[in-house]
Amino acid sequence: MAGLPSLRALRYFQQAALHNSFSLAAQSLNVTHSAISHQIKQLEEWIGKPLFIRANGRVQLTADGERLKASSTRAFREIETTCEKISQRDNCSLTVSCAPSFLAQWLIPRISRFSKLHANITLNFQTHMDVDKVRNDQTDVLILSHEQSSHEDIASTLITVDYIGPICSADFDQPVGYDADFTHLPLLHADTKRHAWAEWAEKTGARGDFWAGRYFDNLTLGIQAARNGLGLMITPRILVKKELEDGTLIAPVGFVAMDRATWMMVKQARKDEPEIALFRHWLLDEAASGE
Repeated sequence: MAGLPSLRALRYFQQAALHNSFSLAAQSLNVTHSAISHQIKQLEEWIGKPLFIRANGRVQLTADGERLKASSTRAFREIETTCEKISQRDNCSLTVSCAPSFLAQWLIPRISRFSKLHANITLNFQTHMDVDKVRNDQTDVLILSHEQSSHEDIASTLITVDYIGPICSADFDQPVGYDADFTHLPLLHADTKRHAWAEWAEKTGARGDFWAGRYFDNLTLGIQAARNGLGLMITPRILVKKELEDGTLIAPVGFVAMDRATWMMVKQARKDEPEIALFRHWLLDEAASGE
Protein backbone atom coordinates (compact mmCIF):
# COMPACT_ATOMS: atom_id res chain seq x y z
CA MET A 1 0.00 0.00 0.00
CA ALA A 2 1.39 3.40 -0.96
CA GLY A 3 0.23 6.96 -1.39
CA LEU A 4 -3.17 8.23 -0.31
CA PRO A 5 -6.65 6.76 -0.60
CA SER A 6 -9.37 8.65 -2.46
CA LEU A 7 -9.69 12.17 -1.06
CA ARG A 8 -13.43 11.96 -1.65
CA ALA A 9 -13.56 8.83 0.47
CA LEU A 10 -11.56 10.56 3.21
CA ARG A 11 -13.88 13.56 3.13
CA TYR A 12 -16.99 11.39 3.31
CA PHE A 13 -15.45 9.38 6.14
CA GLN A 14 -14.50 12.52 8.06
CA GLN A 15 -18.03 13.88 7.89
CA ALA A 16 -19.53 10.53 8.91
CA ALA A 17 -17.08 10.34 11.80
CA LEU A 18 -17.89 13.88 12.95
CA HIS A 19 -21.64 13.24 12.90
CA ASN A 20 -21.36 9.59 13.96
CA SER A 21 -23.97 9.00 11.28
CA PHE A 22 -23.95 8.17 7.57
CA SER A 23 -27.31 9.91 7.12
CA LEU A 24 -26.21 13.19 8.69
CA ALA A 25 -22.97 13.08 6.70
CA ALA A 26 -25.00 12.65 3.53
CA GLN A 27 -27.12 15.69 4.44
CA SER A 28 -24.06 17.85 5.19
CA LEU A 29 -22.42 16.95 1.88
CA ASN A 30 -25.68 16.96 -0.11
CA VAL A 31 -25.17 13.40 -1.37
CA THR A 32 -27.06 10.13 -0.85
CA HIS A 33 -26.70 7.77 2.09
CA SER A 34 -25.54 5.04 -0.31
CA ALA A 35 -22.78 7.31 -1.66
CA ILE A 36 -21.41 7.77 1.87
CA SER A 37 -21.64 4.04 2.58
CA HIS A 38 -19.98 3.13 -0.73
CA GLN A 39 -17.03 5.53 -0.27
CA ILE A 40 -16.40 4.42 3.31
CA LYS A 41 -16.50 0.77 2.28
CA GLN A 42 -13.89 1.51 -0.43
CA LEU A 43 -11.76 3.32 2.17
CA GLU A 44 -11.94 0.38 4.57
CA GLU A 45 -10.94 -2.00 1.77
CA TRP A 46 -8.01 0.24 0.84
CA ILE A 47 -6.80 0.44 4.45
CA GLY A 48 -7.59 -3.20 5.19
CA LYS A 49 -9.24 -2.42 8.53
CA PRO A 50 -12.82 -1.61 9.60
CA LEU A 51 -13.35 2.03 10.55
CA PHE A 52 -16.94 1.70 11.80
CA ILE A 53 -18.85 -0.92 13.74
CA ARG A 54 -22.27 -1.30 12.14
CA ALA A 55 -25.09 -2.64 14.30
CA ASN A 56 -28.87 -2.20 14.43
CA GLY A 57 -28.81 0.54 11.79
CA ARG A 58 -26.27 2.62 13.74
CA VAL A 59 -22.54 3.14 13.32
CA GLN A 60 -19.72 3.62 15.81
CA LEU A 61 -16.06 4.33 15.16
CA THR A 62 -13.46 1.67 15.83
CA ALA A 63 -10.17 2.61 17.52
CA ASP A 64 -8.58 2.89 14.06
CA GLY A 65 -11.51 4.99 12.94
CA GLU A 66 -10.95 7.38 15.87
CA ARG A 67 -7.30 7.80 14.86
CA LEU A 68 -8.20 8.51 11.25
CA LYS A 69 -10.95 10.92 12.33
CA ALA A 70 -8.46 13.02 14.33
CA SER A 71 -5.90 13.02 11.53
CA SER A 72 -8.32 13.77 8.68
CA THR A 73 -10.06 16.53 10.66
CA ARG A 74 -6.72 18.28 11.25
CA ALA A 75 -5.76 17.92 7.60
CA PHE A 76 -9.04 19.22 6.19
CA ARG A 77 -9.08 22.10 8.69
CA GLU A 78 -5.56 23.13 7.64
CA ILE A 79 -6.45 22.92 3.95
CA GLU A 80 -9.56 25.01 4.56
CA THR A 81 -7.63 27.64 6.54
CA THR A 82 -4.87 27.86 3.93
CA CYS A 83 -7.34 28.22 1.05
CA GLU A 84 -9.16 30.94 2.95
CA LYS A 85 -5.93 32.85 3.59
CA ILE A 86 -4.91 32.58 -0.05
CA SER A 87 -8.29 33.74 -1.33
CA GLN A 88 -8.47 36.67 1.09
CA ARG A 89 -4.86 37.83 0.78
CA ASP A 90 -4.54 41.23 -0.82
CA ASN A 91 -1.91 40.96 -3.54
CA CYS A 92 -1.05 44.62 -2.99
CA SER A 93 -0.16 44.35 0.68
CA LEU A 94 2.74 43.00 2.70
CA THR A 95 2.95 42.13 6.37
CA VAL A 96 6.44 42.89 7.64
CA SER A 97 7.75 41.79 11.03
CA CYS A 98 10.91 42.92 12.82
CA ALA A 99 12.18 43.79 16.28
CA PRO A 100 10.40 46.81 17.86
CA SER A 101 13.71 48.72 17.98
CA PHE A 102 14.40 48.15 14.27
CA LEU A 103 10.85 49.18 13.43
CA ALA A 104 10.93 52.37 15.53
CA GLN A 105 14.54 53.45 14.94
CA TRP A 106 15.14 52.46 11.32
CA LEU A 107 12.16 51.24 9.33
CA ILE A 108 9.40 53.71 10.21
CA PRO A 109 11.57 56.82 9.60
CA ARG A 110 12.24 55.54 6.06
CA ILE A 111 9.02 53.80 5.09
CA SER A 112 7.45 56.87 3.48
CA ARG A 113 10.09 56.55 0.74
CA PHE A 114 8.82 53.08 -0.10
CA SER A 115 5.22 54.31 -0.09
CA LYS A 116 6.08 57.11 -2.51
CA LEU A 117 7.71 54.64 -4.87
CA HIS A 118 5.00 51.99 -4.55
CA ALA A 119 1.78 53.70 -3.51
CA ASN A 120 -0.26 50.63 -4.49
CA ILE A 121 1.42 48.40 -1.87
CA THR A 122 0.09 48.63 1.67
CA LEU A 123 2.53 47.70 4.42
CA ASN A 124 1.38 46.26 7.74
CA PHE A 125 3.77 45.75 10.65
CA GLN A 126 4.27 43.14 13.36
CA THR A 127 6.94 42.85 16.06
CA HIS A 128 7.53 39.11 16.47
CA MET A 129 10.67 37.12 15.60
CA ASP A 130 8.90 33.85 14.69
CA VAL A 131 10.04 32.29 11.41
CA ASP A 132 7.17 29.77 11.63
CA LYS A 133 4.75 32.63 10.94
CA VAL A 134 6.57 33.13 7.63
CA ARG A 135 6.09 29.46 6.86
CA ASN A 136 2.33 29.57 7.46
CA ASP A 137 1.86 32.91 5.64
CA GLN A 138 0.88 34.91 8.73
CA THR A 139 3.90 37.09 7.95
CA ASP A 140 5.17 37.88 4.46
CA VAL A 141 8.57 39.34 5.40
CA LEU A 142 10.67 38.82 8.54
CA ILE A 143 13.66 41.10 9.21
CA LEU A 144 15.90 39.40 11.75
CA SER A 145 19.35 39.87 13.25
CA HIS A 146 20.81 36.39 13.31
CA GLU A 147 23.64 34.14 12.20
CA GLN A 148 23.57 32.66 8.70
CA SER A 149 20.11 31.21 8.03
CA SER A 150 20.03 27.45 7.45
CA HIS A 151 16.31 26.97 6.76
CA GLU A 152 15.88 25.22 3.39
CA ASP A 153 12.29 26.45 3.06
CA ILE A 154 13.20 30.08 3.86
CA ALA A 155 14.92 32.44 1.41
CA SER A 156 17.28 34.79 3.27
CA THR A 157 18.79 37.99 1.87
CA LEU A 158 21.72 39.66 3.65
CA ILE A 159 20.81 43.27 4.43
CA THR A 160 23.84 44.34 6.47
CA VAL A 161 26.51 42.93 8.76
CA ASP A 162 25.79 43.89 12.37
CA TYR A 163 28.18 46.41 13.96
CA ILE A 164 27.60 47.22 17.62
CA GLY A 165 29.14 49.62 20.11
CA PRO A 166 28.42 51.89 23.08
CA ILE A 167 26.65 55.20 22.50
CA CYS A 168 25.92 58.11 24.83
CA SER A 169 24.81 61.74 24.79
CA ALA A 170 27.21 64.35 23.45
CA ASP A 171 27.61 65.90 26.91
CA PHE A 172 28.45 62.63 28.69
CA ASP A 173 31.26 63.77 31.00
CA GLN A 174 33.07 60.52 31.89
CA PRO A 175 36.04 59.28 29.86
CA VAL A 176 35.30 56.20 27.76
CA GLY A 177 37.99 54.05 26.12
CA TYR A 178 39.03 50.46 25.72
CA ASP A 179 41.45 50.91 28.60
CA ALA A 180 38.67 52.05 30.95
CA ASP A 181 37.15 49.87 33.64
CA PHE A 182 33.52 49.79 32.58
CA THR A 183 32.53 48.68 36.07
CA HIS A 184 32.61 52.34 37.10
CA LEU A 185 30.53 53.60 34.17
CA PRO A 186 26.72 53.83 34.09
CA LEU A 187 25.75 51.04 31.71
CA LEU A 188 22.29 50.74 30.17
CA HIS A 189 20.78 47.43 29.05
CA ALA A 190 17.78 46.20 27.05
CA ASP A 191 15.92 43.15 28.32
CA THR A 192 15.65 42.00 24.72
CA LYS A 193 19.47 42.13 24.29
CA ARG A 194 20.79 41.13 27.72
CA HIS A 195 24.04 39.64 26.37
CA ALA A 196 24.94 42.59 24.13
CA TRP A 197 27.52 44.17 26.45
CA ALA A 198 29.17 40.80 27.14
CA GLU A 199 29.35 40.01 23.40
CA TRP A 200 30.91 43.41 22.69
CA ALA A 201 33.44 42.98 25.52
CA GLU A 202 34.45 39.56 24.21
CA LYS A 203 35.05 41.04 20.75
CA THR A 204 36.99 44.09 21.96
CA GLY A 205 38.75 42.85 25.08
CA ALA A 206 37.14 45.58 27.18
CA ARG A 207 37.04 44.90 30.92
CA GLY A 208 34.50 45.49 33.64
CA ASP A 209 31.21 44.30 35.08
CA PHE A 210 29.00 44.23 32.02
CA TRP A 211 25.86 43.06 33.81
CA ALA A 212 25.48 45.94 36.25
CA GLY A 213 23.45 49.06 35.49
CA ARG A 214 19.93 50.01 34.50
CA TYR A 215 17.70 47.71 32.49
CA PHE A 216 14.98 48.78 30.07
CA ASP A 217 12.19 46.80 28.48
CA ASN A 218 13.54 47.25 24.96
CA LEU A 219 16.39 48.71 22.97
CA THR A 220 14.48 51.80 21.85
CA LEU A 221 13.95 52.88 25.47
CA GLY A 222 17.64 52.28 26.19
CA ILE A 223 18.64 54.49 23.27
CA GLN A 224 16.30 57.22 24.53
CA ALA A 225 17.86 56.93 27.98
CA ALA A 226 21.37 57.30 26.53
CA ARG A 227 20.26 60.34 24.50
CA ASN A 228 19.04 61.92 27.71
CA GLY A 229 22.33 61.45 29.53
CA LEU A 230 21.55 58.41 31.71
CA GLY A 231 24.58 56.43 30.60
CA LEU A 232 26.12 54.23 27.92
CA MET A 233 23.91 51.98 25.79
CA ILE A 234 25.20 49.18 23.58
CA THR A 235 23.41 49.22 20.24
CA PRO A 236 23.72 48.25 16.57
CA ARG A 237 25.10 51.12 14.50
CA ILE A 238 22.29 50.85 11.94
CA LEU A 239 19.75 51.94 14.55
CA VAL A 240 21.46 55.21 15.52
CA LYS A 241 22.95 56.54 12.26
CA LYS A 242 20.64 59.55 12.22
CA GLU A 243 21.38 60.46 15.85
CA LEU A 244 25.12 60.08 15.29
CA GLU A 245 24.91 62.34 12.25
CA ASP A 246 22.92 65.07 13.98
CA GLY A 247 25.07 64.92 17.13
CA THR A 248 22.38 63.93 19.62
CA LEU A 249 24.37 60.74 20.24
CA ILE A 250 28.08 59.91 19.98
CA ALA A 251 29.97 56.62 19.75
CA PRO A 252 33.08 57.22 21.90
CA VAL A 253 34.92 54.03 20.82
CA GLY A 254 33.17 53.29 17.53
CA PHE A 255 31.61 49.98 16.50
CA VAL A 256 32.84 46.44 15.87
CA ALA A 257 31.53 43.76 13.49
CA MET A 258 29.72 40.83 15.11
CA ASP A 259 29.27 37.24 14.00
CA ARG A 260 25.70 37.89 12.91
CA ALA A 261 23.89 40.02 10.38
CA THR A 262 20.49 41.47 9.58
CA TRP A 263 18.55 39.28 7.15
CA MET A 264 15.32 39.61 5.23
CA MET A 265 13.55 36.24 5.36
CA VAL A 266 10.64 35.11 3.21
CA LYS A 267 9.08 31.81 2.28
CA GLN A 268 11.23 30.17 -0.41
CA ALA A 269 8.18 29.50 -2.58
CA ARG A 270 7.22 33.21 -2.48
CA LYS A 271 10.59 34.93 -2.87
CA ASP A 272 9.92 36.06 -6.45
CA GLU A 273 6.44 37.49 -5.87
CA PRO A 274 6.41 41.07 -7.23
CA GLU A 275 5.61 42.85 -3.94
CA ILE A 276 8.24 40.91 -2.04
CA ALA A 277 10.85 41.52 -4.75
CA LEU A 278 10.12 45.27 -4.73
CA PHE A 279 10.40 45.46 -0.95
CA ARG A 280 13.68 43.48 -1.01
CA HIS A 281 15.16 45.82 -3.62
CA TRP A 282 14.11 48.89 -1.64
CA LEU A 283 15.43 47.48 1.65
CA LEU A 284 18.84 46.74 0.13
CA ASP A 285 19.01 50.24 -1.39
CA GLU A 286 18.14 51.88 1.93
CA ALA A 287 20.69 49.83 3.86
CA ALA A 288 23.38 50.60 1.27
CA SER A 289 22.65 54.34 1.18
CA GLY A 290 23.79 54.85 4.77
CA GLU A 291 21.14 57.52 5.31
